Amino acid sequence: MKTLDRYIVRLFLINFVILLSVLSLLFVVVNVLIDLDEYLEAGRLRGAEMGGAWLGTLYSILDYNAPMVVLLYVFFSGLVVVAAMGFTFAALYRTGELGAMVSSGISMYRVAASVLIAGFVLNCLSLPAQEFIIPRLAGKLVRDKSQVSLTTAKPFHVRYAVDSHGGLLSAAAFDPNTHKLTDVAILVRDADGLAERRVMAESADWSESSQGWKLQGGYAIRPRPELAGNAGTSEEVSFYATELSPEVLLARQASFFPRLLSLNDLEKLSHSTAIDTGQIRQIMHSRFSMLVVNMLILAMSLQFFMLREPANILLQGVKAAGLTMAAWGVGLLLLLIGGAELNPVATAWLPVVIYLPLSAIALLRVRT
Repeated sequence: MKTLDRYIVRLFLINFVILLSVLSLLFVVVNVLIDLDEYLEAGRLRGAEMGGAWLGTLYSILDYNAPMVVLLYVFFSGLVVVAAMGFTFAALYRTGELGAMVSSGISMYRVAASVLIAGFVLNCLSLPAQEFIIPRLAGKLVRDKSQVSLTTAKPFHVRYAVDSHGGLLSAAAFDPNTHKLTDVAILVRDADGLAERRVMAESADWSESSQGWKLQGGYAIRPRPELAGNAGTSEEVSFYATELSPEVLLARQASFFPRLLSLNDLEKLSHSTAIDTGQIRQIMHSRFSMLVVNMLILAMSLQFFMLREPANILLQGVKAAGLTMAAWGVGLLLLLIGGAELNPVATAWLPVVIYLPLSAIALLRVRT
C-alpha cells in the first residue's frame, strides 16, 4: 500500500501546487491590472535608486503582492485542498484506477485516507505561517493601494485612545515601522473622569520590558484651581505606563490587524481594555477551529467522489463545489455574527459542533 499511497499523494500534491499557483497568479494579475497606475507611480519613484522604472515597478509589484500571497494561503488553503482532492479523485475515476483499486479489495476509506492525511498536513502549514511569517509582514499587509511605494504602512494620527486608567492618548503621528509617537499629548484623569494633569512630549518610544512609552522632552502640567485659565505647575515626565502598545494602536486603526498577529501577541492584547478582548479570544480559538472546519469540509466533500458505480464526474464536482462554498461561507458567517451576542470561544467552535455530525453522516453513506 505504500506505493499506492505515494502515487495518490503525489497526484494530490501536484494538483494542489497547480491550483494554488493559478489562484495566486490570478490574484496578482487582477490586483495589478486594477491599480496599474499606482504600481507605475511607485516604480517611477523607486526607479532612480534601482536603475530603471521597470525594475522599480517589478519590485513594487512583488513587495506588495508577495505578503498578500502568503496571507492568501493562510485563509484559503482549506478550499484549495478540497479542490485538489476533487481533481485527484476525478483523475483516478476517469482513468479507471479508482475502480481497479476497489475491485482489488481495497476499501474506499483506505484510498481516501492518503488524501485526508496529506490535506491535514497542508492545512496545518497555515499555523506556522500565521505564527511566524504573517506577523513579520503585518506592517506591509496593513498598507492600502495608495501606499504601494512605501515599505510599510504610513504614519497615522492617534486621537484620544483610552487606556485602563482612563487616560486619553493622542499623537500627531504614529509610525508603524519604528513604533514611534510624535507630538504626544496625554490627558490623565481621575476616577470621576476629571483631568488631573496633561502630559506633553516631543516624541515617545515603546518599551516592551516596562510596558509603556518613554517620553522625549516630556513634561506634565497640573492645573491649579485657584489660578485662572490653563496656568498651573509643570514637572518633568520621562515615562508613561499604559497597555496602549503599538499593536493596540494598530488594532484600533485597522480592524483586521489582530488577525495578522501571533498567538503570543494576541495573548497580550487579550488583557487590554483598549480593544474588544472578546474578539481577540475568538481570533485565537478560530486559528484552530478553522483548521478542524477545513478538514470536516474535506470529509463532507469526499462523498461525491468515492464512487463505485459509473456517474457524471463533472456533476459530482459541481455538487462538491456547492457544498464546500456553502459550508465554508456559513462557517465564516458564524464567526462574524457571534462576537457580541455569544461567548467568543463558543462562537469560534460553533461551526465544528455543527459540521462534525454532518461529516460523519456523509462518510457513513459511502459504499466501500
